[in-house]
Amino acid sequence: MKVNCSKDSLLTGVNTVLKAVSSKNTLPVLQGILVKAEDQHLIFEATDLEMGIRCMVPAHIEKEGVTVLPARIFSDLVRKLPEAPIELELENDILKINYYESNLSLRGFDPDEFPLLPDLNGEETFVLPVDIFKNMIRQTIFACSTEESRPVFTGCLLQIEESNLRVIATDTHRLAYRIAEISNPENCKFQGIIPAKTLNEIYRLLRDDEENLTIRFNEAQILFQFGSVVLLSRLIEGQFPNYKQVIPQSCQTKLFLNTRLFQDSVERASLLARDGNHPNIIKLSVESERLSIDQSSDLGEISEIMNIKKEGNDVNIAFNSKYLLDVLKVIESEEVLVEMSGSYSPGVIRPLDDPNYLYLALPVRTS
Repeated sequence: MKVNCSKDSLLTGVNTVLKAVSSKNTLPVLQGILVKAEDQHLIFEATDLEMGIRCMVPAHIEKEGVTVLPARIFSDLVRKLPEAPIELELENDILKINYYESNLSLRGFDPDEFPLLPDLNGEETFVLPVDIFKNMIRQTIFACSTEESRPVFTGCLLQIEESNLRVIATDTHRLAYRIAEISNPENCKFQGIIPAKTLNEIYRLLRDDEENLTIRFNEAQILFQFGSVVLLSRLIEGQFPNYKQVIPQSCQTKLFLNTRLFQDSVERASLLARDGNHPNIIKLSVESERLSIDQSSDLGEISEIMNIKKEGNDVNIAFNSKYLLDVLKVIESEEVLVEMSGSYSPGVIRPLDDPNYLYLALPVRTS
């Protein structure tokens, strides 16, 4: 291998694939980044066997070749390189990096031991608008569980059916649901649970100036392709819960709230919701046209009063403040509708001007 390229190209390739490098696998080659010179491009790949990322950057290739370099030291070295033309030269599994009149060398792994990413060619293919999908990820992914003991809750359910695209996430204490209307001329159908780690990486890597991303999938894997990036992920095995059963079809109380004012009040109350007995818990009391957000702890007391528009019954209810703040931060509407049916029934939050999104949170029982 002999390659001439810029530092920016190296940095783009390394930063794109780095999050897919295995941090737990005992196979040394999986702790590396594959670097391949081919057809006037440098190709970077990394995988932890659950998610893999490939990125292609332009370069001047004098001699093709391939190696696998230890990810941590290679990424650190690339960041520290000067802004100068870079020459890469591979000889006997040792990569020489030349710049100015200086050089360094790095010993690589055997590339034959590196598991290459399949392209899922011939599998079903679907195209999604980038802006819609990024927003759907942003408004749902925070509701995924982080407990690995329950894998089906650590990802988002993605459904494609006729002209509907749905993304749903739940950790059993809350649920976020987003639906969008899309073009589906081939009547493609898909249902699978995508790991939150995968969706986080897609969200990080997708650029706003990209219009579409291509999805290919089979029963076990899903592949996302956009720009010069390919990301392959396993699908989580298991049965996602029937989310339709837990969404209330009616309510006894409706509150119409200014999103930002409600968020600010909850944030202030949450600062005092850190005592050991009921951490993060705040109490909401609705009486007539007034909403009181209260918290009392060893740190102090707070009572936030909001004048509101209400329909239905008065109610007293308590929530984990984090569950409220997570959703209020991703709602773009100026007003939200909060629906409740008593102190022990789920609360539902919807943007007032967007019927395609809802968020459900279970209340907390307090003494």
